[in-house]
Amino acid sequence: MKLFALLQGLRPEDQLGHHRAFEGLVVQGRLEDYRAVHYRTDGPPPKGHWPSLYAKVLNALGERPADILLLQYFHGDIDDPRPFIDEVRRLNAHTIVVVSCGDPFGRWFQRPPRSLVQAASVSDLTLLTSMGYMADILIGRGARNLVLMPNGLCQERFGGPLPERGSLDFDLVFIGSNNSGRNPFNPISCCGRKRREMIRVLEARYGKRFGLFGGGWDGHASWQGPIPFLEQINTARRSRIQIGGFPGSYAPYYTSNRFYTAMASGIPLLDFAVERVDRLAEPFVHWIPYGEIPSLVKAVDLALDRSSTELDEMGACARSYVLGRHTHVQRAEAMVGIAQGLVEARRRGHTLPPPKLRCFHENVDPELELPWAVRNWHG
Repeated sequence: MKLFALLQGLRPEDQLGHHRAFEGLVVQGRLEDYRAVHYRTDGPPPKGHWPSLYAKVLNALGERPADILLLQYFHGDIDDPRPFIDEVRRLNAHTIVVVSCGDPFGRWFQRPPRSLVQAASVSDLTLLTSMGYMADILIGRGARNLVLMPNGLCQERFGGPLPERGSLDFDLVFIGSNNSGRNPFNPISCCGRKRREMIRVLEARYGKRFGLFGGGWDGHASWQGPIPFLEQINTARRSRIQIGGFPGSYAPYYTSNRFYTAMASGIPLLDFAVERVDRLAEPFVHWIPYGEIPSLVKAVDLALDRSSTELDEMGACARSYVLGRHTHVQRAEAMVGIAQGLVEARRRGHTLPPPKLRCFHENVDPELELPWAVRNWHG
């Protein structure tokens, strides 16, 4: 089985966890071949970028056909991919086209970008980090075979041995930027308002015990400045617990990759309880959910009342769980496995049953999650 991927970034290594995971599948013999090109540009795409890129990929596929074409996180300033996908199928009618979405989008404002909707409408498989209304929107535009594929941990950047903990500078930390948006109704603006209110309350209640990290928080007494992306785990380990903020979407299952990175730090995480995320990681075992601000304060107080041993045990359990089930390796294996099943079923003239997903914790019956996690399945 051969995979060709259009990866989001300025170079394939910008998607390092997925890139290395696909390379690993070649070494293991799960894939016969893997090739990747990046499709982002430094700034707005120059005139002719997309026709040139599509032609480059079609030429490569003409020389060495692929069984699976992945359009990774295909949302943004992207030319209509439907004519390109038609040409891919003219080259090889058996190629399975997979499109994935990694960001949160709204039901009414900041809806899924046109490029994602167009690609999903003609793809064989659509992988989503959230379901519910996100799936409804795409199904309404013709998408079939929609499958939950949550964000995950980059094992290359954050899966190595944990650094030693030095002095604990804080009881609780929050790592995240002060987001804003021009439209007060869109998810980014909503997320920003929720974050600012959360920071105001935590700062007032916990004072110097609270550490605030990220861009745009000038003027806040708790602000420790921005940190590099790769310093998330080191920063979390300066505290007893860490706080996650509203992730920008109410769509079921949605959580950003920060959810998994935070748990991989070995420091207990309190995070906003989006619907059905409790199926991806078990509450009060792998993480502590909260709702609105009053419930967050109560959850923080209860967590800080726990002994250091209890907190360490919870953090270690969460880290072990994430490394075992929620890295980009597991996501790559799942994606390739489903796509391979579609390739083989169609070559035999069969219909592939809905996939069995392994992204849920052990106390969840995957069969019972199918109505939410797999939508409009045609096989």
